Amino acid sequence: MKFHALLPVRDEADIIKQCLEHLLQWVDVVYVFDTGSVDNTWEIVLDVASHDQRVKPIRKEAVYFSENKLRGYMFHIAREQMRDGDWFLRVDADEFHHIPPPEFVKTYLRPSETIVYHQYYDFQLTEAEVAAWERDEETINDRQRPIAERRRYFTASYYSEPRLCRYRSTMKWPETCSFPINAGLVARERLPIRHYPHRDPVQLIRRNRLRAIMVADLTNRKNWSEPLVRRWSEADWHKFVVSNDKPELQYWKPGTNLPRYQFINHLRPPHIRFVQRLIHAFLLPILDRTRSAFSEDTQPQPISDEINQLLIKALSNFT
Repeated sequence: MKFHALLPVRDEADIIKQCLEHLLQWVDVVYVFDTGSVDNTWEIVLDVASHDQRVKPIRKEAVYFSENKLRGYMFHIAREQMRDGDWFLRVDADEFHHIPPPEFVKTYLRPSETIVYHQYYDFQLTEAEVAAWERDEETINDRQRPIAERRRYFTASYYSEPRLCRYRSTMKWPETCSFPINAGLVARERLPIRHYPHRDPVQLIRRNRLRAIMVADLTNRKNWSEPLVRRWSEADWHKFVVSNDKPELQYWKPGTNLPRYQFINHLRPPHIRFVQRLIHAFLLPILDRTRSAFSEDTQPQPISDEINQLLIKALSNFT
């Protein structure tokens, strides 16, 4: 079996090389779509791709990020290289798999389980770390160090969503969905991922500028739920910095095990799960014939020139 990663990126120059180096420790191929970076994210991707053929740059184009159209489009391209029994993953540049997916599939999954939800360990930017930044004890130059050494405090996420799935040639991922329809039986175990969305004050300020402009665009608002729109509209980056006294905050030393959580809120009740297992074992290829396919004409939605110019003005020449 092979493992295929779908990686959309935008303005992740501080972390993208580490991300790709991490993925290339276990992935067979990673497809990258740059949705309009105004930093040198795309140039870094191309450089890594020039040295490793497993990195497949799709293209760079200023488009709206969408779980449906963009990820579905990337899957539609990648599936040309997939074979039944392969695995594909939704990945982001700020994610690092604590257990390599091939090892996770071999060690933790039952033969009938074909979809894996993630277990996020959300690594935080703390008040003490911001204070150290302000004292110049940490600077932009420290971005050369592994992110795992720089951010060591995390909280465990109860929320989960599908990230890893076993491929079958009959499955359908229409542009109206954020994941293939009837992808299979959900695994009890979650895939542990270290998540680093807030890496330093400069990156966090830049991230807020980007998202505030994007969610102010009425066209883009249609791609997101209202709670996410409200969260991404937050202009004050300090509100994403956490107190070192936060009760849920835990310390992790790189190279050691993370706590293992066995949340089950991603699972259906046992009686429904039993029926699903029967259906998934015998009827999925038949059900696939009744599902809508991804339209060959569907493309990621371009960002308007007006919004793109606002982004360029707000983010260019900003570290």
